[in-house]
Amino acid sequence: MSGAIPFEDFGGQGPLLHFAHPNAYPPAVFRPLLERLTTSFHVIAVHHRPLWPSSDPAEFEEWQLIAGDLAHFLDQYGCPQVIGVGHSLGAVATLKAAWQRPELFSKLVLIEPVFLDPQILQWAEANPHLNEQSPMVRTARRRRSHWPDRRAAFEHFRPKNVFARWSDESLWAYVNGALTDTENGEVTLAFSREWEAQIYAHLPTGVWEDIPRAPQPTLAIRGAESDTLSAAAWQLWQELQPHTTFLEIAEAGHMVPMERPREVALAIEQFLYAGDREQAEQPT
Repeated sequence: MSGAIPFEDFGGQGPLLHFAHPNAYPPAVFRPLLERLTTSFHVIAVHHRPLWPSSDPAEFEEWQLIAGDLAHFLDQYGCPQVIGVGHSLGAVATLKAAWQRPELFSKLVLIEPVFLDPQILQWAEANPHLNEQSPMVRTARRRRSHWPDRRAAFEHFRPKNVFARWSDESLWAYVNGALTDTENGEVTLAFSREWEAQIYAHLPTGVWEDIPRAPQPTLAIRGAESDTLSAAAWQLWQELQPHTTFLEIAEAGHMVPMERPREVALAIEQFLYAGDREQAEQPT
């Protein structure tokens, strides 16, 4: 886009921490997590391309596009060596940007990245025309997108299984952060169904080659009941990146940042401060 890439500044004092959001969930959805982090860090979050005015889903063919946008944003912001935190799509974009532009990041926190089993990605790469018919793509395309108001949207979402582990605080953060006002007084999805489906239709087929390339100290977080990052993929990741810190959070799934925001924030703080303490304790 021409001009500065949009972002949200959540405030806070301390080192700069950037949060890269997932597919279909704008940054403001993650306030229950990010506001906890502002006690120790200055937290910012770029708006990925689907949230830009007049962006076209047809321009998206691979996840590298989001990684390139992230690096471009950090260049615009003018602050290298940020702490890069990402969830799902945002974690993959952060990883890609971090090995391609290592000077931009000091440490990484990758939460439930879309590291699908290699055989799934191999099949997707061999059958790109069939990805458009996947269940996630079909679900995204028919997703409800309008409600009379935010209360109606909250009542619509509250009984759904996907939000079963979400507190009311987290669900209201979703309703307030994922929906935007329309001219006729209704509310609608800020992140369009078309963009969501387009991203799901183009899986990140090269991620297993990317994983060993990132030089930064890294914290990996998985929800123990994840339907995205399988136990087999989790084990393979540990083999490819043995010096990474791996943490599994019980009774949580792919949306662990919203299901367990306090535990995730605490894990991030402990990982980042542990690195600082170890450096301070080195003999001079």
